[in-house]
Amino acid sequence: MPKDIVQVEIKRIALDIESSGLGMVELADLAASVEKYMQKLQEEGEIDTLKQALMAALHFAARAYLQTQNEGGKRQEEESRVDDLILKLKSALDAPHK
Repeated sequence: MPKDIVQVEIKRIALDIESSGLGMVELADLAASVEKYMQKLQEEGEIDTLKQALMAALHFAARAYLQTQNEGGKRQEEESRVDDLILKLKSALDAPHK
């Protein structure tokens, strides 16, 4: 199966990225976000480009991790509410009717 390759640029470095489920627009937007974050680090005094890239990678990985964790928490909360509603419906159906 042929793989779709998208070219993005970060800090004037062209990168060929395999578009695993993301389109050209999404990958370009992500590359722009990384470059913007690296620029912020540079403005704060971090000159080493490799270190900027590693710090940016860790920053975005942490954000993705936290988002995944929060989604899991929301999912558990929603499942708990659904379970409570099921119990209430069962008890209402099992209650003797007048």
